Amino acid sequence: MSLLLGLLAALAWPIPMIVALVLTALTRGLRYKILWAVLSFVGVGAFWMRQSTGEWGFVPFALNILGPGFAPGYFKATVPLGAFVVIWMMLRVRKGRTPG
Repeated sequence: MSLLLGLLAALAWPIPMIVALVLTALTRGLRYKILWAVLSFVGVGAFWMRQSTGEWGFVPFALNILGPGFAPGYFKATVPLGAFVVIWMMLRVRKGRTPG
């Protein structure tokens, strides 16, 4: 069961990053679009799990750009904090531009 959770965590963290990148690309008239796109790939903290033993840990002060990296025999995941900030900002920008 823990192996499945580790695999799900390793596969899930890129989803909000890609959503943030797409929202950034589709938001018209946005200033500093490239910086927002880079920020969408910033993660904070790193979860890791050794596949062979199920041993796991968390590094709270890890700052990851483009994810936590890859190592054979390990599942790794990060908290996509930058993506969450970008999604929140893009929704605020889009809400402010809608007539209402």
